[in-house]
Amino acid sequence: MSLTVEVNDQEVTSALDALLASIGNVDPALKEIGEYLIDSTKQRFRDSEAPDGSKWEDNSPVTLLNYASRFKTKRASRIQKKKPGIGETKQLSTQILYQVVNGELLIGSPMIYAGTFHYGAKKGQYGKRTPWGVIPKRPFLGLSDDDREACLEIIRAHFALA
Repeated sequence: MSLTVEVNDQEVTSALDALLASIGNVDPALKEIGEYLIDSTKQRFRDSEAPDGSKWEDNSPVTLLNYASRFKTKRASRIQKKKPGIGETKQLSTQILYQVVNGELLIGSPMIYAGTFHYGAKKGQYGKRTPWGVIPKRPFLGLSDDDREACLEIIRAHFALA
């Protein structure tokens, strides 16, 4: 399974095009942006918020009960504090990776359920038993306004090195 979220920010794209014309290789800038976006994306899980700043829906009571039974936890405080996307293994919230391919920055998660988390799903969408309920969309990939500014700062810094 693959999850693709394409971000076409004209200001960032124009700045990268200008950098490419100036120095001929934007890969170092893209790698630095990739490192920044990994941290920014992981922060979204800690804040339970989408790139546009909107809050993610809390876990449903069904999800919390399922979590409690699967992981044998009876502590109500732990169950109630469980944030969306941060399970026992924390894989989705920590397995955020990037690569630079053919002058493009690709960032995402290798977890099979990343697309379901990002786009949401209807009960039984993948067969009778999965998911067990409606999964609301909780976008975690993309650029926030702060991300855009950070990307532009990174590009400006690479111009200064040229």
